[in-house]
Amino acid sequence: MERKTVLLDLSDIGNPTSGFGQIAKNYAEWYSAMEDETLKFHFLLPPAYEKDFGPLVETSHFRRKFHKWFSKGLPTVDLWHSTTQQQLKRKRGKCGKFVLTIHDLNYLTEKNWIRQQKHRLVLQHAINQADAITCISKFVGRQIEEQFNLKGKSVRVIYNGVEDITGQPEAKPTFATGRPFFFAIGQIRPKKNFHLLVDMMKEFPDHDLYVCGDDHFAYSKVVREHIEALPTKNAVLVGKITGEERVWLYRHCEAFLFPSVGEGFGLPAIEAMQFGRAVFISSATCLPEICGDCATVWENLSPDEMAKVVKAHLPGFYDDAERIEKLKQHAKEFSYKKHISAYMNLYRELLNT
Repeated sequence: MERKTVLLDLSDIGNPTSGFGQIAKNYAEWYSAMEDETLKFHFLLPPAYEKDFGPLVETSHFRRKFHKWFSKGLPTVDLWHSTTQQQLKRKRGKCGKFVLTIHDLNYLTEKNWIRQQKHRLVLQHAINQADAITCISKFVGRQIEEQFNLKGKSVRVIYNGVEDITGQPEAKPTFATGRPFFFAIGQIRPKKNFHLLVDMMKEFPDHDLYVCGDDHFAYSKVVREHIEALPTKNAVLVGKITGEERVWLYRHCEAFLFPSVGEGFGLPAIEAMQFGRAVFISSATCLPEICGDCATVWENLSPDEMAKVVKAHLPGFYDDAERIEKLKQHAKEFSYKKHISAYMNLYRELLNT
């Protein structure tokens, strides 16, 4: 039997510091090593991204401006998987089946009304065309069902895979002072609520706070203003960090703090659990679903109340070996092996292999 071709859009692979970039990197590693009797794989990549993925994978490049309007030059495949909703901003090549993965509907809170309608139209059109729709949490699935006409289609929840980074190299950042510290990471956007963490730090004069992530967004100015106004001067907006620094910060932080109100999955919280660290999250979006009872929830996102919760739950946390092991086991539930297996089953189902 001739093998059928599955294309995976890995256009985010050139941005390794983002969540989408991490997903694309892991997809490339897993699928390029997979020998399957019925399926073969094709990666769609940024033009500047050159790498030999081995004999099991074919590759094509997209041209961002050209393929926004035209499909010429894109391959014809049996199944096309748009691995994020961001990839709907351009044309697809010809395909027999189409799988659409939706990570979040953050545009509902991040965009003005006109842009919301534009996003809604683009996403509704893709839903109409899709043979299968997947999402990364039950929370996102409910949002999709509420916001769109699915025309009788179901939304499948396939939780994100989370790469086990505990065995990766680590490097102590130059900004680490040696004092106990809290850690937060993510794009510096308003939905992350990092300014609340800065304001909370006046209650922890013997700790530092390191906020890390892409800081080219306008909200970075807000966070820096809060840092400058902080009387204890114990918070730092670092910007992007290396993978080695990220591992060190997870391993050595007193707690990982994540007050975000705009997550589709919340990958950093699970990464922190891989190291058995105390995790504090907001009660918003998918975070309680993904973290289960392995994280402490801030029900009230005010700095004073957040500080009270940390002070109530952090002391003695690392004396409970059973609790720490529970966190690590919970993190293992989100393995890439389980994630890729679910998608392989979906591909085979759609292609009748």
